[in-house]
Amino acid sequence: MDRSSFLRKLLFVDAASEAQRVVRGLPPKGGRSDYAAVAHKVPFTFLRPPGAWLEPVFLARCTRCDLCLQACPPAIIIRAGHPLMGEGTPILDITIAPCDECGKCIDACPEEALSRNEDRRMGRAVIHDDTCLFAAGESCNRCVEVCPEPGALALSSDHRVSVDWNNCTGCAICYAACPTSPKSIHIEGRPPLPLRAHPPVPKPRSR
Repeated sequence: MDRSSFLRKLLFVDAASEAQRVVRGLPPKGGRSDYAAVAHKVPFTFLRPPGAWLEPVFLARCTRCDLCLQACPPAIIIRAGHPLMGEGTPILDITIAPCDECGKCIDACPEEALSRNEDRRMGRAVIHDDTCLFAAGESCNRCVEVCPEPGALALSSDHRVSVDWNNCTGCAICYAACPTSPKSIHIEGRPPLPLRAHPPVPKPRSR
């Protein structure tokens, strides 16, 4: 298994399974339940800006300087409000607009919490067949038409929109284009870390 596949498995499968226990109010496999009382208030997953390291590294580097927020042209980067997400750290609000992956947030980050050397995939699209118009036999294919990543979304012969998670970056352009209400697409990001307490905010490195 190459590095990219390993990180994707760790981020979206193994960690998500543990986070789901936390969100449901169950103790983690190690037996600690200190955080279970507040975990049900946390969304199951959330989106970091492109180029964010995995959570332990990201939280150790991000100084909550807000420079990435200020650099984002569509202003979709906001501050996380819950400790399990890293209170005050940047997350994406795709209900404002999708991410065009311009990279300005990465360039603005002085601590390399966001890096062009890290996987730029923020999450992955998940299709809900029960409300999807294409799955219902209609001619809608807006999500596939607007997707900027070749091969990430495709129409299958069994009237489903399929997602190639190796190509999908979680940019949410398909989410914005989906005409149904509620949306027939959601973007699954990374799960919250089940921490006993918020890690200390690192100090900016001297230059």
